[in-house]
Amino acid sequence: MPRTRLRGKDNMLGRLLVVDGDVTSRFAMKARLSAANHQVLTANDTAEALAHCGQVDAVLLRNPNAVQLAKDIAQIRPRTSVPVIAICDGSQRSAAFRAGVDHVLDPACADPVLRARLRSWLTQPVDAGPGFADPGAAFDHPDQIALVTDEAAISSEWRQAIAEAAGRRLHIVPPHAVGRIAANLAVVLIDSGAAGGGLQHLADLRARLAADGRGTALALLQRKTSPNEEAQALDIGAIDVLPARLSELERRGELTARLNWLLRRGIDAERRQSDARLAHRLATVDPLTGLGNRRRISAEISAAARSGNGYSLLMIDIDRFKAINDTHGHAAGDMVLGNVAARLSELIDGQGQVARYGGEEFLVLLPHTDETLAVSLAERIRHGLSAEPVKAQGLTGLVELQVSVSIGVAVSENRYGARQPPDQVLRLADAALLAAKGAGRNLVMLSREPHAA
Repeated sequence: MPRTRLRGKDNMLGRLLVVDGDVTSRFAMKARLSAANHQVLTANDTAEALAHCGQVDAVLLRNPNAVQLAKDIAQIRPRTSVPVIAICDGSQRSAAFRAGVDHVLDPACADPVLRARLRSWLTQPVDAGPGFADPGAAFDHPDQIALVTDEAAISSEWRQAIAEAAGRRLHIVPPHAVGRIAANLAVVLIDSGAAGGGLQHLADLRARLAADGRGTALALLQRKTSPNEEAQALDIGAIDVLPARLSELERRGELTARLNWLLRRGIDAERRQSDARLAHRLATVDPLTGLGNRRRISAEISAAARSGNGYSLLMIDIDRFKAINDTHGHAAGDMVLGNVAARLSELIDGQGQVARYGGEEFLVLLPHTDETLAVSLAERIRHGLSAEPVKAQGLTGLVELQVSVSIGVAVSENRYGARQPPDQVLRLADAALLAAKGAGRNLVMLSREPHAA
């Protein structure tokens, strides 16, 4: 799980540590950060800073000497899991990234950019170890980079830069194809000058990825310096804003570091999304049959009820299932459950949702289905399941078992056309199932509401 960040007192946005040996610049930065609603601690050097690293949401380091800055980063980085930010100009950036810094902050950046970058950096999850998909579980992580642009010159220039800096082929995506971003992309760069507007493409893509549950890292490629555009891009959802001149040969070191950081963020975010999808599946899918479980079908029934459209429920129980377990063993019983589940799905044929409701019981939700159609489908299921025996591995070898089911049918509207609550429809289906079993099993029974005396 991502590490939960600390938050400052009095509703501050975050608690930051500024490490700077120059008292004037240290307190100037403290004033800017305080004005941005952050609680700020300060330290004169790394020795003093180490005592506070566990109490803050980020560490900001400044040292005009590039060699000493790299040493400061090397001292701080292993001792904290929060972002380490170097306050430095262009001449120090490559060295800072090589030393292990997470971000760089231009000391001359405008206040809106300072605020937006901190908002972005402090809300990005901090990885705190492996999740469901790490290690060993099936997680085919994305590793490609794309650029959204319609400029041939920029495409050519960045293709070469990406190949040299990251050893990867750059995929070019025309602006009109933004809605069809490939699933293997870890990073998408958006040209700020692309037709239709870079910020608009960024917003559209961010919304699309969020809807699809994807973690692709987005960054704006800024052709001209614009603090307002940079701040907007970060607030929309870009995790970085790169100057277009970063493709220049002399800035390969910085480009390599920033691309590697973007790739890590994209892959980590996609891993979290994969973990979330797996967690959702584990919570809503029956592991034995692969069908939805009680939680999932209950949610689907509630959704059908809210839609205002009629629906029917089929409560299905395998007849004399306990005898199968007692005579042939639980492994044979599991094979019967799996076989019935698969054949149920085939017989339903997309007309509804089927779930394992518990034990040997299955529940089928049939949207937009009246009692005539529901009973007809229930009979088809009953005949289909008993038409051929189930082969199962019993205690003494392979056996063929004749399987039958009893089915209770209930509809969401009573005889007066009034809608009934989902729990009442479930009770009626269950009562009809009990009636079918009581009448001799291998039967379909339609629920009948009791009449007033």
